[in-house]
Amino acid sequence: MPVRLILILVLLATPAFAQNRSIFGPPRPKVISTPKPTPTPAPPVKRKPAPKPKSPAEEYIGSVKTAFAARWVDAATPLLNDFRTGSVSVVFKLDADAKVLDVKVTDNTSNDAFAKFCEKFVRETPFGKPPPNALTHGQIEVPFTFKIY
Repeated sequence: MPVRLILILVLLATPAFAQNRSIFGPPRPKVISTPKPTPTPAPPVKRKPAPKPKSPAEEYIGSVKTAFAARWVDAATPLLNDFRTGSVSVVFKLDADAKVLDVKVTDNTSNDAFAKFCEKFVRETPFGKPPPNALTHGQIEVPFTFKIY
């Protein structure tokens, strides 16, 4: 009888051993080794091209915009009801002392009141002296567009 009991236990235990679990407990988790993922190469870094250095004339035009911005709100706000939505493009010339020599309206999608205001605004705005290397024949030509929304 003891042999029979041992044989029955062996028969019952054999499937459990084959599945790597104990006879009376829950199955043990199988450890499966997963291959390590191969690292993907990082995409090449796209570098922005170095900014092109500004010419002396371009740098000076930036200071002209700053001079306009300093006066714009105080000068234009009281007259906004007289202006129609649009833009006025002007080209003006300054001499070596930053004195306005000439102002021309090149394009006007607003009204005449705004165009006249822009001409007057350019003539009355104080500018800093342009650098000598920005001058051509003793003057600099500055294009600018004024907009009303």
